Amino acid sequence: MQLLLVLLAGCFAAGMRADAQGFGLTSSVSSPLVLTNTAFVYTITLTNFTGSVQANMFVTNTFSASISLVGTANSAGTNDIEGASVVFSVQALSNNAAAIMSVTNFTSNVGFLTNTIVTGIFGATNLTSVIIVQVASSFSDLGVQITPPIQPVITNDLIFYDVIVTNNGPGSTPGVMLTNEFPPGVILKSASQSFSLNGQNLIFNVGTLAAGGSADVRLFIQPTNVGTLTLVAAVGALGLVDPNPTNNTFVTTDVFVSAYSDGLLTAVTNSPQTNNLQSGLLEQTVLLSNIGPSNALAARLVVTGLTNQLLNAVGTNGTSPFVYLSAPLPAGQSVTLVLQYPRKSFPFTNGQLHAFSMPSAPIWTPARVTSTSTNVNISKIIKLNGGWNNGRMLIEFTNIVGRTYTVVYSDDASFSNAMIAPPTVSSGANRVQWLDYGPPATKSAPANSPARFYRVYQTP
Repeated sequence: MQLLLVLLAGCFAAGMRADAQGFGLTSSVSSPLVLTNTAFVYTITLTNFTGSVQANMFVTNTFSASISLVGTANSAGTNDIEGASVVFSVQALSNNAAAIMSVTNFTSNVGFLTNTIVTGIFGATNLTSVIIVQVASSFSDLGVQITPPIQPVITNDLIFYDVIVTNNGPGSTPGVMLTNEFPPGVILKSASQSFSLNGQNLIFNVGTLAAGGSADVRLFIQPTNVGTLTLVAAVGALGLVDPNPTNNTFVTTDVFVSAYSDGLLTAVTNSPQTNNLQSGLLEQTVLLSNIGPSNALAARLVVTGLTNQLLNAVGTNGTSPFVYLSAPLPAGQSVTLVLQYPRKSFPFTNGQLHAFSMPSAPIWTPARVTSTSTNVNISKIIKLNGGWNNGRMLIEFTNIVGRTYTVVYSDDASFSNAMIAPPTVSSGANRVQWLDYGPPATKSAPANSPARFYRVYQTP
């Protein structure tokens, strides 16, 4: 009589038993999932239920893959090594007595290791047990997530998104590989890490990721077609057993690319280029007008053909920088925007200004506004009077050279409607003076608000 027992990884039950002609065979393994080069133990128990003493029995333990033997034990006899097998000799076994045998080993091979146990009594009665163990190089819960851009995306905008890989443990995982796919109609500009490219699929070698660790890959792209971008990222590692594979793939369709909305917005310069002695920048004001029949939710002013840098730009469309009016512009109304350049005059014409109504307003909601104090000490807030800066607010704070800072403003002290004032601020000195000059940095000029409160955060 022959009986076959199979124990599969993930549904393992210790003490599986087969009986034949008064004998019982149980076999188990210390874990159905083991890591490479980590010792694990097979335990084999042969029990005599015949009612009398039995002698000259044997148990053969055979491996289907290369293993390294650490040790063996036999409570009722001797052991012999025969190739890939360990043969246990059970010299005598009383009624209801059990012989307990064990094999301790490890392997460097990734995959499934099959262990076959065969028991022979008098060369006639056989009991067979098969145990399958999964061998992995690591055991960890890897995950991946895509953080898409939150601002409105127009065709030919230069944008970026982040792909974040996490290792939730419990072990460290070597050889982590990240793949990221984006649809046709998207131009890849660059990435924060090196990669290999297969069509629209980027492959990143993340390397070893410790338990609790993460890696952030930032991709810079330029979408050229109107529509929804489907971005797909997946993470894995050779020889990895992941207990939670559901978070190994992430798909997002949160990026919608639109064209500039139809509308009649015009923009013309309404001041000369003037050096602002307070900020040290060259400034020029632009009158943005809505001459169309409907209100604009927000507006974008794109500047083309620049021979100088637009310092307060918040994005680039193609090769042209742009600023936002982050507030609605009703039909028949106008607003003044301030453009800032390095302090050197240059030729500029109204033909370089292109104003567009936006399909949605930009999102400048800050991540942190709940605390009652800033994480950067504001040493001075002054309302300026007279001259070019009349009605503007001056904010002064200390900073660390080489770091960037985000200014947050609100018209109430609780910061319930706080917004970021773009772009971020940096300085080569240890003290910064920042001017609230109104649009495009803030939704409206400080003089048009009953009160204005500020906080400054160091950008991570």
